[in-house]
Amino acid sequence: MTQRTRPVKKPSGNRRQHGQRGFTLFELIVVVSIISILSGVALTKYFGLLVDVERTSMEQNLGAMRSAVALQMLDHIAKDDMAGVVAMADTNPMSYMVQTPGNYLGALDNPVPAKIAGGDWYYDKKEKVLVYRVEHSSYFRTSLAGPSRAEFNIALAYQDVNHDGRFEPGTDSFEGLLVKPLKPYRWLKEPI
Repeated sequence: MTQRTRPVKKPSGNRRQHGQRGFTLFELIVVVSIISILSGVALTKYFGLLVDVERTSMEQNLGAMRSAVALQMLDHIAKDDMAGVVAMADTNPMSYMVQTPGNYLGALDNPVPAKIAGGDWYYDKKEKVLVYRVEHSSYFRTSLAGPSRAEFNIALAYQDVNHDGRFEPGTDSFEGLLVKPLKPYRWLKEPI
């Protein structure tokens, strides 16, 4: 007696076996679109954080400079050296710091702002200004022409009694020294 065997059905090439479902083109497009949108949002947030770090670092350095200038000014005042206080105007604020930031290039002769890397400080000896060269320029606005930067100097703050634009010790009322920007600037939340 011969045994009859049943023929085994083989799955056809176009039928999927249970549990082996693949992506359709539509599903793949949806997944890629979602990933693209999430990546775009993440990159925007990331660049915003980089700008916040740069702005905070710049302001922190300015705060340290203002403190160093104030300490030096108070030292002159304690020694009754008003001429020393007046002589501090238009000098390099970085020169009063015990330790300068790592991104300070020093006092330079005739620097070209476009050739200075973004994120660096330098003192322009000819113009007598401290300059911060902005790295994320699309998030920064100023009226200065050329590369994005902020310029600062040390200025005398006083009541000009004679309105002649000159500080006269004994006549004018001295208020202090300011590390101030030469032109207004602002950091933006969104790039332009």
